[in-house]
Amino acid sequence: MKKTLIASAVAAATLSSTAFAMDQATQLAERLDSMPEFYGNIQLAHGSVTTDAGAGETSTNELFDNGSTLGVKHEHAISEDVTGFFKAEFHFDFDGGKYHSDGVGTQSLGEGLDEAYIGIKGDFGSVQVGSDDTVYEWVDMMDSGEAFYLEGGISVDTDNAESDNIQYVSPELADGLKVGVTYPIDSDTQFGGSLAAMYEVDNISVALGYSMGREEAGTEAGDTIGLAGSFSLDDLTLIAQYETRGETKVGGVDQSDETTFWGLEGIYAMGANQFILGYAMTTVDDAADTETSGFEIQALHNLSDHMYVYLEYVATTTEATGSSDVDVDALALGATYAF
Repeated sequence: MKKTLIASAVAAATLSSTAFAMDQATQLAERLDSMPEFYGNIQLAHGSVTTDAGAGETSTNELFDNGSTLGVKHEHAISEDVTGFFKAEFHFDFDGGKYHSDGVGTQSLGEGLDEAYIGIKGDFGSVQVGSDDTVYEWVDMMDSGEAFYLEGGISVDTDNAESDNIQYVSPELADGLKVGVTYPIDSDTQFGGSLAAMYEVDNISVALGYSMGREEAGTEAGDTIGLAGSFSLDDLTLIAQYETRGETKVGGVDQSDETTFWGLEGIYAMGANQFILGYAMTTVDDAADTETSGFEIQALHNLSDHMYVYLEYVATTTEATGSSDVDVDALALGATYAF
């Protein structure tokens, strides 16, 4: 065989081998791109809580799981303009059933479902169905607590908790403005749906939310309205939040539980450190005119991109006519590892 023919054969074989390798590499990259993303965190904390209700102090000290989770999510192109997505997130408890968020029972992986939904998104916005926060949660800007929270039990109560629902979030309607609506699927909840609007531009965020109560078995839950805003200036972020919930009615009779919450919070970032100072007050228009006020202090240090530690202190006082004041001091030292 002539040298030119030999050279041509070798070149063809080389090109064929290279093309095959490139094809294999392309296929591998495509398979990797189509794989779901796994993520999670382990949250460990030690808490000390002292309660003084006027008849002497009681104290508890506990090492607990603070809401560790494992999750998986994925999205893919259905068409040029439409993307399909899903997310499933589960709580798991490394501390033998002492899951701090609800405080009761033993949970293992899969029993503590946090979020699970599927949906589609595009220029029209996003539509999803499953278990997730409602759009009213946009108002919940004072959510920086790690182990203990300063909030007063309106935006975090069962009326607005994660539930099976259908949810729509619009695309940006104007400069920084979007709206959303959540409608419940379950019939055994007092939550009747929510509407919310969020405006974000530069260093300002404002959220307005409305959560509708639902009548079930003669009990009509009150409606909730919330307004919150944040303003950032360099390393300082200031947050204000206000919420009010109407009275619950049982058989058409008001239950004297109209609730109002307001709070202020400042967050200061300094390198790998973050410092938080906040104050909040919750009032219930009941026969005892119950009022709970308190403040929070938190110092958090980022050890790396995946791990941080914190020290947190929350002190509250509950006053009610005809009863002794109840003082609660909660101190937590914790660490979180996320991937």
